[in-house]
Amino acid sequence: MSTLTINYFPAEISPAIIRLPFIECASWEDSTSAKEGEYAKYTSWRYQPSESSGSGVRLVLLNGPDRPASASEESFDVGRFWRIALISIEESLAAHFASLGMGIEDAHFERLAIRKVHDTPDEVIELSTGVSFRAKRPFRDDHYGFVVMFNWEVRALFRESLENESLRGIAIGMPVLYKPTTDAPASLRQFRNRYIGRIRSLETNRIAVVSCRDNVSRQVSVADLRLEASPATVKKYEQMCRRSLGPSRFFRRIQQLNMTLTRENRRNVSVLRDRLEAIRDVLRQSAGASGDQLILSLSSYQQGSLVIGLSPLRVDFGGIW
Repeated sequence: MSTLTINYFPAEISPAIIRLPFIECASWEDSTSAKEGEYAKYTSWRYQPSESSGSGVRLVLLNGPDRPASASEESFDVGRFWRIALISIEESLAAHFASLGMGIEDAHFERLAIRKVHDTPDEVIELSTGVSFRAKRPFRDDHYGFVVMFNWEVRALFRESLENESLRGIAIGMPVLYKPTTDAPASLRQFRNRYIGRIRSLETNRIAVVSCRDNVSRQVSVADLRLEASPATVKKYEQMCRRSLGPSRFFRRIQQLNMTLTRENRRNVSVLRDRLEAIRDVLRQSAGASGDQLILSLSSYQQGSLVIGLSPLRVDFGGIW
């Protein structure tokens, strides 16, 4: 029999039944308006209490500002309302990592907690390391069997926007991130702090035309755009702006940080094990050097706790493997 260690860490919420405020909405459209308007600063989840298509929608408020005086309150079993459990786990971990001074980012399918690396080969490109995390309930029949999937992450980001003349000079056709310096207009909010598309043209030194990923071309201030540090973009930057034609010191540093290379620039044969240990080191920061659990306060209107086991799950395979 073979054993495989995977990057899933057990998670337990206590109590299993939590009381949360909620807002009754007449329809899904009304709940969307409430979620994006009056309750935009709350972490929320919504569902239809009845299976009938004409029923109303409940907007459950998990955490945020003071409880609204107009909200009702209900008990929710996290085994049945497991999405509430997953959101609560991720919110609690995000609050914990933020308290350690890590930056929290929302990606499409997970959250990231990252910290800047100080010894970078180029002052224009910022490197960060940390973890991405996503809560899951992997087995439907195990109602309270929650896990958190962690991955080791290395992120590269151009520090300066396209106001930088040199970066603007290589921007045509390159992928860009939308990082607004002021409130984003409604048409661009979906792209905030994310990949928005590719630079189609530069109207002036202040305005770029972006072919957005929803197939719409928009004019965007260059102050709100940063080149995505993709391998192709970084290579072009090194060649055109740094006049560097030899091996890339930048990519060598990334390979060291993501542990595919050792500090001696040799191939790391234990890369997966080392990444798991780096994840455990991040989790241990508040659990103590010898602790086997990370115990956090539940980031919720309901007082409670979240316990993350620091030993990743192991899966046994039979002889057929």
